[in-house]
Amino acid sequence: MKPETNVSQWSYENKENWIKPLPKSQSPINIVTREAEPMLAEGRIVLNYSHQLLSLFDADHCIEGKLKGLASINSRPFILSQFHFHASGEHTIDGTFFPLELHLVHESQVGMLAVIAVLFELGEANETLDDILDFMNQSGEDNHINMMDLIPDSFDYYHYLGSLTTPPLTENVEWYVLMNRMTLSKEQLKRLTSYHNHNFREPQNLNNRKVLKKLF
Repeated sequence: MKPETNVSQWSYENKENWIKPLPKSQSPINIVTREAEPMLAEGRIVLNYSHQLLSLFDADHCIEGKLKGLASINSRPFILSQFHFHASGEHTIDGTFFPLELHLVHESQVGMLAVIAVLFELGEANETLDDILDFMNQSGEDNHINMMDLIPDSFDYYHYLGSLTTPPLTENVEWYVLMNRMTLSKEQLKRLTSYHNHNFREPQNLNNRKVLKKLF
């Protein structure tokens, strides 16, 4: 996940030099499915996103977009701040890496961050992904791009507490990694990675954190 604040002079080529302010709860992680505990809370996620992008641009380390959106996460309101892509993906499932990961970054009224992560596999092309890339470096509401087309219909997820995945690596970020995957074609992945390739962080130590799972 990309931070909202500017941190000078970092790159994916020098990840070993990134400063970890609180290195006990870092993201991403490898999710071991057999060790995930059932979530006791109701935990429902409801998304209400506009069907129009406001902007899409190259944000130095990733492709980032903005649109109006609200989320209710476990009955708490969050505002969609931005979305962006990592290639390869950052979270792994039982050691399996994915070619692409979408992060939908939300913020509560008091500044709590909650990120919904969508993992992509190679397969059938997603037309909306092409529409998004066609909108690169444009702005305005004269489009009908529905981000929900990049999100699975099922909101089953893994949940844990982690951090931003780029500097400043701030912790106490709520992560919701959706279990169901989306697909993109090899051609779409090539198009995405022509902007940024290998803009990902490797899985970090879990350090006795709990990973929960929620099935609806």
